[in-house]
Amino acid sequence: MTEDQPELSREELQMLRNLSRAIDDALEESLKSRENLEQTLKRLFPVLLKHTGAVGAAVTTQDEELATQTWHLGDFGDTFPGTALTENNWGARRFSSGTLVSQALDVVGLKVGAIGLLFDGDQTAPETAARLARLVETAAEELDTVLASVHTASEKHQLLVTINHLLSNRVFEAGMDQAVRALCEKVKLPGFMLLYRDAVVSSSLHYRIYKYGQLEHASNGTRHGPLDNAIRAHGPKLIAPSDLTLRNVLGSARAVEAVLISGVSENGANTLGKIMVWSGGEGFSAFTMDLLRLLASTLSQRLIDYNRERIHLSQFFSAAVMDDLLKDPDYERRYLQPRAEEVGILFADINGFTRICEQVLERPERIGKFVDDWSDEAVAILHRHGGVFDKMVGDCVIGLFGPPFFRSTRGQRAAEAVRAAIDIQNFTREKMSAHPEVSRLSELLKLPGLGVAIGVNLAPAFCGLFGPNRQYTGFSTGMNQTARLQSLGGFRETLVMESAKQAIEGMDAPDLKALKYGPLTETPVKNVAMPLRHFKLL
Repeated sequence: MTEDQPELSREELQMLRNLSRAIDDALEESLKSRENLEQTLKRLFPVLLKHTGAVGAAVTTQDEELATQTWHLGDFGDTFPGTALTENNWGARRFSSGTLVSQALDVVGLKVGAIGLLFDGDQTAPETAARLARLVETAAEELDTVLASVHTASEKHQLLVTINHLLSNRVFEAGMDQAVRALCEKVKLPGFMLLYRDAVVSSSLHYRIYKYGQLEHASNGTRHGPLDNAIRAHGPKLIAPSDLTLRNVLGSARAVEAVLISGVSENGANTLGKIMVWSGGEGFSAFTMDLLRLLASTLSQRLIDYNRERIHLSQFFSAAVMDDLLKDPDYERRYLQPRAEEVGILFADINGFTRICEQVLERPERIGKFVDDWSDEAVAILHRHGGVFDKMVGDCVIGLFGPPFFRSTRGQRAAEAVRAAIDIQNFTREKMSAHPEVSRLSELLKLPGLGVAIGVNLAPAFCGLFGPNRQYTGFSTGMNQTARLQSLGGFRETLVMESAKQAIEGMDAPDLKALKYGPLTETPVKNVAMPLRHFKLL
């Protein structure tokens, strides 16, 4: 004993041991029964009264939802005990006709509440008050362990609720940045990295690297040179569970990794990405490790949702347009809601495709492969010129120019449609000539190669997401006119409607000024009131 702590009698020591043992037994039974905090205290209070001689017991602390509550047993008169326990007036003091002895409860130095026992009569004499305070202290020490467990679990739960909410941000990168910042406010994380696979181009990886919760490097921002080199050298192998390359790249041999998985595919586990954290040598607590495991699970689901969104948008838009859309949490209402605008329209159809299918390709799988090979590049050309892929009808590729932002002028929309038409003609004539089926086509059908007929128009259309599958498309008589125009095209011909040609004529770009057209032609077509006025692009 120290000079400040009087030597305790054998009887008091035995009483304190009995109290500690009884509390420990009650808490063990509560743990076995998986009771919540309220149930635990209801079990504990009678034990406290029995072994201390108190007539009342009260505890004020945070519950599982981190809300402050007061639980009590016994007659505290007309005064709510929680009021007395929040006044920070610890020790023995008169309370109604009795004496309340109280002290703070703390978890690792952090105050989380208070405990008080109510005794009959005046027990404020120094020696008596000190003895009763030791009983309260013994009870508090036992309770601290329970409250530490409850507080830790509750804090973890509340943090994960916060992180889930932040990750639900429609702008994935913004939500990720906020979630990591919230995590680092609770636990020390010198380094945190998310590396994830692109949903559309599976060979491409994106990353975000944080230092103490602040974004330091990103694949769409300030680049990380060594990681960029590793991505070029190893690609998606970096996110494989067994790959340790990232540790060497980031110089963190003691880093902890968690692989992000999205269910099971035909080839087994489908790896979405990987998170990696490093501590600078100190290691991580069990609390931090639990949080990271739970974060990995939450983040996996968020990436699945984000990838689903990107895959849907990729049916119509280029990667750059998708990135711009996804920066705006309200992008669907602002940009994809149907609206009437003047748009550039392109229809491109392979010449004589029915004949090619019947006499050259013959089998369905060969037809499908051939159309895929041609249309993949045709759509890529649309995207390179700022176009939107509307749909395919058979072998006909349909593109719109102007959507979804409509920031360009009518002349620019018509110009990009014509430029895309020229590139599609060149690709079909030059690059597709090397396709193994084209040589057979030339031999059997006596054609100089593969050809495509294209129609280009500039006309009003009602554009946006339509139908149960939310497909981006356009509706108008102008769309129908362009389809008829394309059907008039001969082998390797591009026909341009008068409206598109007139819009381009006022532009100064050298390539547009160099365009040459045939004479104006008027062609009546079925179910269209006025003849189509168009020019052949020479």
